[in-house]
Amino acid sequence: MICEEVQQAIPLYLDDQIPPAVRTAIEAHLVECPVCRAQTVELQAILRGLRALRTPAPPANLSQTINQALAIERAARRLTPPRPLIERLECWLRPRVMPYTIGALASLFLFIALLSAIRPHLQKLYELERASEAASRVAWLDEMNGSMPYNQISPLAYVASRAPFTPESPSLNPQGALASLEWNDPPRREPRDEMVVIADVFSSGHASLAGIVQPPHDLRALNELEAALRRAPAFVPASLDRRPQTMRVILAVHRVDVRDRKR
Repeated sequence: MICEEVQQAIPLYLDDQIPPAVRTAIEAHLVECPVCRAQTVELQAILRGLRALRTPAPPANLSQTINQALAIERAARRLTPPRPLIERLECWLRPRVMPYTIGALASLFLFIALLSAIRPHLQKLYELERASEAASRVAWLDEMNGSMPYNQISPLAYVASRAPFTPESPSLNPQGALASLEWNDPPRREPRDEMVVIADVFSSGHASLAGIVQPPHDLRALNELEAALRRAPAFVPASLDRRPQTMRVILAVHRVDVRDRKR
């Protein structure tokens, strides 16, 4: 056995609480190791000194003193009026709820202080965003008015009329190529030609065909529609509509005959 094992087993060795084989190994180690032997002798002396101490005798009137103290406490509790329920509830809640209340109030005050500190910066950011949006609208309208023919319906007015629906469907540009699309119908075309297509509408208002659900009878109409979508913005920009930057929509295009009657 090593010294560490022997030193841990010395108390059990002195109390005769170890197996004989372990006792034999410890005694063999004590013969060879002076350090463990000195520690064993020191512990034996401490045990002998403790055994030599006399056990103090309790006072003769110990039981009577304890009984008198209990009687006095019982009488005091009987004479003390019971506390109201609210007071008892308060005493029970105070050590349990008070720490959480203080923490919650501190967090609330910290949040209010932080919000008050960053509120001016948030207001400035909002104003900058509105100014940038207004500038982009003016620039886009100037570009459209310069490249498209004049129309009495402005994009802003049309978007305002569709305000509840713009987040879900893009607004048609009344000055765009799709609004002014005309099919050069030959007489042999079906009288009620129509098509249903899937289109991707981008943030700039341009769009492109993504799929065909129902092709028209005359495929030239499909080519004209695709060319109109690519030629100029068919829809208003996403900033005007307040819609996602890119949307996929289903377009149902119907052929309508319009006769110009001159008076």
